[in-house]
Amino acid sequence: MRVYSRQELSSAIEQIGADGFCADIGEIAREVRPHLIPPEDIGTIECAETSRYFRSPKGDEKYLWSRSQTPYLVGPARFGLDDPNCREVIMPKPGRSGGTALFECYEHKLMKHGPMPDMLIYLGSDSEVDSYCDKGFRYLFEDHPDIKAKIGSGRSDDKLKAKKVAGRSVEVLQANNKTVTGRQAAWMRVDELDTFPKALCSNFLEQTRIRGRQLGSHRKVGITSHPDMGWGSGVAQAWTTSSKGIFIMQCPNCGGHASPYPTKFWPDVPRFRLMYEKQPKNARWTLSERLKVAEQSAVMQCPHCDSGLDDKQRFAMVDEASAAPTNGWMHEGQWLDVEAGIMGEPDDNPARGFWIHGLMVKAITNAELARDLEGANAHYESTRKTDKLRQVLAKVFAEIFEGAGAGQDLDSAGLQKRAGGGPDPADSGQTDDHRFTIGRCPPSVRFITAAVDVGHGKFDISFRGWDLESRSWWIDRSTLTQRRWPDGVWRELRPTDRIDDWDVLYEMVIDRRFPIIGRPGWVMPVAVVCIDSGDGNATWKAREFARRSIKNGRFWGTRAHPWPRVRLIKGAKKATAPALPVVPRRVSKDEHGHEVTPIVLEFDLGVHGLKEQAVERLGVADGGPGQCEFAEGISSNHFDEYFGETLKDGKWDRSGPNESLDLFGYEEAGRQMLQPDRKDIKWDEGKLPPWATPVLVNMGGGDLAVKAEGLNPPSPPSKPKRGSLLQRFEALNSK
Repeated sequence: MRVYSRQELSSAIEQIGADGFCADIGEIAREVRPHLIPPEDIGTIECAETSRYFRSPKGDEKYLWSRSQTPYLVGPARFGLDDPNCREVIMPKPGRSGGTALFECYEHKLMKHGPMPDMLIYLGSDSEVDSYCDKGFRYLFEDHPDIKAKIGSGRSDDKLKAKKVAGRSVEVLQANNKTVTGRQAAWMRVDELDTFPKALCSNFLEQTRIRGRQLGSHRKVGITSHPDMGWGSGVAQAWTTSSKGIFIMQCPNCGGHASPYPTKFWPDVPRFRLMYEKQPKNARWTLSERLKVAEQSAVMQCPHCDSGLDDKQRFAMVDEASAAPTNGWMHEGQWLDVEAGIMGEPDDNPARGFWIHGLMVKAITNAELARDLEGANAHYESTRKTDKLRQVLAKVFAEIFEGAGAGQDLDSAGLQKRAGGGPDPADSGQTDDHRFTIGRCPPSVRFITAAVDVGHGKFDISFRGWDLESRSWWIDRSTLTQRRWPDGVWRELRPTDRIDDWDVLYEMVIDRRFPIIGRPGWVMPVAVVCIDSGDGNATWKAREFARRSIKNGRFWGTRAHPWPRVRLIKGAKKATAPALPVVPRRVSKDEHGHEVTPIVLEFDLGVHGLKEQAVERLGVADGGPGQCEFAEGISSNHFDEYFGETLKDGKWDRSGPNESLDLFGYEEAGRQMLQPDRKDIKWDEGKLPPWATPVLVNMGGGDLAVKAEGLNPPSPPSKPKRGSLLQRFEALNSK
């Protein structure tokens, strides 16, 4: 405790009387004045075009921002940044598309005209922070004296990475747990989100919501990035929670409207695509020749009139769309009329999404886009590595990498448009009797394989027809979740717990018959059914079901020498494993270790290669061997499942449901088990194996598919040649 002298007390009293311990009221007024004056009513675009300067790449020249190079940013500015009802602006984008510059223009407007909030700017690494502050952030102040004048005079108010502007803090930070926790700002900019640590990348949008929750309607977040992480994380995942805005343009030749990238969330929207001359099969072009031809032939193709649009036309289309009342953007709640354009009003969503695609960017030509893409495709073809293709699609085009087929414009929406295309060119588009719809077998199909993926409480099933050159027809795809019990009540399936639940596969898969298009009264049986027994919870149930299937007559051949129609498969761990093992595993005991008969064979499949082959075949569209056709009526989510797993750095990375991709691989394994190219099968002479022999149905009335059930089994196949898969199975089973 300190005791003051009389003189000290007298001096303190005099100082108090003269308001010596009070702050300068004039200084207080000057500090709060910017927050009391209403901000000027000016938009981000208008402010940027009149006062926001940028530096040339060399840093020696200044120029005003202009919408002319990036007109598509008018929509994100007006419907996103300047809209008081918007809380989040989410922009997946390619390189050189201006997304970061737009957010800087918004920050410039707030600093110049107010209201000035606290700002947090996040980047992925310390090196990015250093580079940005040295080459970009500092010019926001150095090139704008009126804003620089608002920087405080305190010792910590004017640092390279943090400044105090009009009494509010502006910080540039590396994104990590320490820089996120405990911080709050009314404006948060998130730059290149997909480069952030994985744990933050997947939930950074949620983190910004938590940090800004106390600010309520004053909070706003801007997120932009190349979509490197796919649909399961990063900017693309954040965009899926937004209004899902896509850009719409109009063809100058036919007047039809379409989008350069509708994404899988707008499957009904037609798509403008980059097209160029590709290397024909069996050609021996050098890489330089391929790239030169790609550059010279590159155009953007209209989906309506198939006309090729050059750069001048493409750029004009972007300008015209951006100048429209909607600024070219269509959001949830709106729909596209191909002739009239965007219709309706957007839903009320505080998160606004704007997907910018490479074909919208005027800084890159069709030739450059084609060169990048063809170079990446050539790299994949020669190395089977997808790293370069993935980078080009994400950073140059801003497309989600969905496997190697993505380089061939392969996506869920594209496959769906091919559905129901007709079993044969001659039959396509004739009558309903000749349409390739779900559950019907095209006449070109020689045999059918089926696959079953066992899940917790479900069976995913798929049927695929084949010709003799590996062309396939996806006939049906469904998910079984219930079965009818003897008391007539439908109850949920529990395949890992009840062996009786597996009986539903007899009627729904193994004994299924498909009416043949154009051949009334004839149906095609299922040749083989591959069941995935890899789930440890279902392995023993699958083995017991396979044994029971043999015992109750579900086999080809004779009872003395059966060829089981139910085959058990598991995925091999090694990526280099062959698609089908030479010698399968013999299972002669039950889960309790007791010897049982008949012996069941289990095949360890090279699923890595089977998936690669499946993706390649999905991309075949020239009618050649391996091309896939799809029945009209298969649900869109089952098409999406072809792209729920992608090959990244030599490994399959799952980002969503992938059952259809897995089932395609199992169906191919079943095709190989049948060995349709065996010399003892005389396809041309009509001497067909029983598993490929159409069955005549009694036409006395009723549904063909129902009538087909319960037919007598076909006659036994001819004796197989030594060395065939059937011969090996018989030899193993007789030991």
